[in-house]
Amino acid sequence: MILKLSSPIGKVKGIGEKYIQILNHQGIFSVFDLLLRFPVYHIDFSSSRSELLVGQEGLFPIELKNARLTRNFKKRISLLKVNGYFKQQPIQIVFFNQPYLLEFFQKHEKVWIYGKVETRDQVFQFTNPGFFPDIKEKKIIPVYRRIATIKSGQIRRIMENIFENLEDDYENLPQPLLEKYNFKTISHSLKEVHSPVKYNENYINIQKQRFVYTEFLLFELELQKIRTFFSHVSRIHGYVINDKIKHSIENSLSFELTADQIHAFEDIVNDLKSDYTMQRLIQGDVGSGKTVVAFLALLVAKENGYQGAFLAPTEILVNQHFRKATDFFTGAQIGIITGSTPLQEKKRIIEGLMKGNIDIIFGTHALLNEKIQFKRLSMIVIDEQHRFGVSQRAALYYKSKSVDLLVTTATPIPRTLLLTLFNDLRVSKIESMPAGRKPIISKIIKPESRNSFYIWLRKKIEKGAKTFIVLPLIEKSDFFHSLRSIEGEAEYYKQAFAPFKVEFISGKSSSLQKDRALKAFFSGKIKILVATTLIEVGIDVKDSDIIVIENADRYGLAQLHQLRGRVGRGELQSYCYLHPSPNITRNGKKRLTTIVSSCNGFEIAEIDLKMRGGGFISGLEQSGFLDFKIGDVKGDYSVLIEAQKDAEQIMKNKSMQNSFISDFLLSVQRKIESISFS
Repeated sequence: MILKLSSPIGKVKGIGEKYIQILNHQGIFSVFDLLLRFPVYHIDFSSSRSELLVGQEGLFPIELKNARLTRNFKKRISLLKVNGYFKQQPIQIVFFNQPYLLEFFQKHEKVWIYGKVETRDQVFQFTNPGFFPDIKEKKIIPVYRRIATIKSGQIRRIMENIFENLEDDYENLPQPLLEKYNFKTISHSLKEVHSPVKYNENYINIQKQRFVYTEFLLFELELQKIRTFFSHVSRIHGYVINDKIKHSIENSLSFELTADQIHAFEDIVNDLKSDYTMQRLIQGDVGSGKTVVAFLALLVAKENGYQGAFLAPTEILVNQHFRKATDFFTGAQIGIITGSTPLQEKKRIIEGLMKGNIDIIFGTHALLNEKIQFKRLSMIVIDEQHRFGVSQRAALYYKSKSVDLLVTTATPIPRTLLLTLFNDLRVSKIESMPAGRKPIISKIIKPESRNSFYIWLRKKIEKGAKTFIVLPLIEKSDFFHSLRSIEGEAEYYKQAFAPFKVEFISGKSSSLQKDRALKAFFSGKIKILVATTLIEVGIDVKDSDIIVIENADRYGLAQLHQLRGRVGRGELQSYCYLHPSPNITRNGKKRLTTIVSSCNGFEIAEIDLKMRGGGFISGLEQSGFLDFKIGDVKGDYSVLIEAQKDAEQIMKNKSMQNSFISDFLLSVQRKIESISFS
């Protein structure tokens, strides 16, 4: 059967109904969608190392001798020691807290090890390396990240089946751009990424780059098309700030605003008095109080007889904002709608919005549903702007006539990157912290001190400490053995903190499970909350004073700063403990020492951009920055800049557009034209 890039994944050999459901749930519907899940790395079995040199990283064929597992139940640790030979030289392979690997090494006589050479007691050693069964044929094997329950080996076989039957000359980039960057065709580039004839990392990265570039180009084209239109939308909603409204503001605030918050609110008021609709971004450091300013803007809209909408990326964040709003908006009718809202409640809310009975609505992407209509919507707040694409941001415009837009982010963004991503928005920056906040003290914990650290932490919890513990993965990884997961560590934490109850939440937890766990943590019924990075933004627990981040060196700087911001939100002295991986890289060390030395998010953001961001974790358990599937706006910053320049030229010069680009821009134009601003 001949496959096209547009073919449904169900046509691929090896993909049955069960896999179709899994892949569809991950947003993979076509062959092209699946092929954009690139290998994490490649193993070149034709270029193994010829000798053991301390500090050298590479691929080594190992003859196995024996494997022995020892456990220390008192300290709740296990140690797997595998003995073998590399060219008759004795070597030892060590795995910490991975007892399930014993069976693999007992049933193989030879394996391939990918890792860094160390020495211990004058014996060569590998600690937590990657490993593969013996492969007779000297070839290049792509290593994929598992997709839910579909493991790397299964994905590799599916990819092989695709390329055996793929025949497609589809192209989406104009010829001048292909020539400018020396890009190959789509099918050719995909094959070179997934199944290279010879291993050349730089060449493979160049082939990937054409897809990163295309994603950025379409983003910039859509951004510029929407920006051109919405920057000239005349105001039809008039606002007044009279004594009554000033009194409402005073009654809603139980504390004094910082100077930065006051300036940001003044910027908003000036926008609302201008002849054109507001297009403003509030950029606030973690815990700086940007949400209060957004609430004040919604209060002004409500007091002027209009409706407001507050969009946030996750149910956890929406629920938290809603709880705060019930205290802040006294006398207002507020509602909440998410994917898990019961059907009857949704119907009631939709009817209330249409009739104007609800003043302010909080919601996730569910707010973008075409069934939701407003009677007099005038203001939209989008929280954590970087989690929404341009089309999502624009979608709420379609709910009203000449709506005012306020977007916020607690992710400090370097000025140069800010101008590239959000140059259609005016910016207000909130840097100063509310009175009474103490800088968070950050410390690095040595890997060998992990168990003693948790013994110490248990004693702190006995004295009343409330602790977040962040793990990078939900499930154990087939290849990133040093990365800790909720699945692999759950029992360890239950035993380490007994008799205290430990709650676990991740992207796989149901909305009800997340809500129950967070409420229990907020109220103090539980003292230890173990989670993935889904708690990265917005979680505000005033009395949480400790956060522990496992495999901390594998996160980007901005993400570490965001995670650290889950504590230190009250007057308690708070602490962030960073647990690095056993084989920490030079860049990993630099990221951790930067976090320890600075609490200024904007300073950290500039360093992050210079380091070109990205550990392995970004994008594994959450949507990436601006929901790009492939691109990393920090790591691929130079590509983003080129895409921005090219988009500007394409918008000015129609001769540079091919049919795909023309159709894409036409679809954006039609969406814009469907809005009535009369």
